[in-house]
Amino acid sequence: MATILETSVEADIRAISRIKGLYCDTIDRIIRDKQPGDEDILRSLFTEDAVIDFTLLDGNVHSGRDAIMTLFCETMPSVTGWMWHTVGAEVIDVEGDTAKGRWTLYAMALRRTDMSSPPFITYGRYMDEFRRENGVWRQSRLFFLNETKAAA
Repeated sequence: MATILETSVEADIRAISRIKGLYCDTIDRIIRDKQPGDEDILRSLFTEDAVIDFTLLDGNVHSGRDAIMTLFCETMPSVTGWMWHTVGAEVIDVEGDTAKGRWTLYAMALRRTDMSSPPFITYGRYMDEFRRENGVWRQSRLFFLNETKAAA
């Protein structure tokens, strides 16, 4: 029989896993065919002070929820016409109101300027941090380790 603490941690892990799933699904939709409410969903996934470190992908660190929204709702859709990605090998460790998660990534995308070419593929790993604020889990840091060149 599971203890209350085990049940609580399991619920936390499910909530964090859902954040990652919603992140993948929502940014793919925003790139392909943004629907009403997609930006609100994306915004709700991140803390106000969240940081996305794509240094090994695009050379940039995006600090704050507004910068993250600009990245995914304006910058990426202006250059990417289609995107599909999935994560796996999930490992989530919860400690109180903070957590760390790791996932492997397999992604495909098309450049907006060349939608007829085969998609380019990206491999890598997410190493993320999460924080519970007022009872709600949100992502506070996303670090992407691009391993595409190593796989090529």
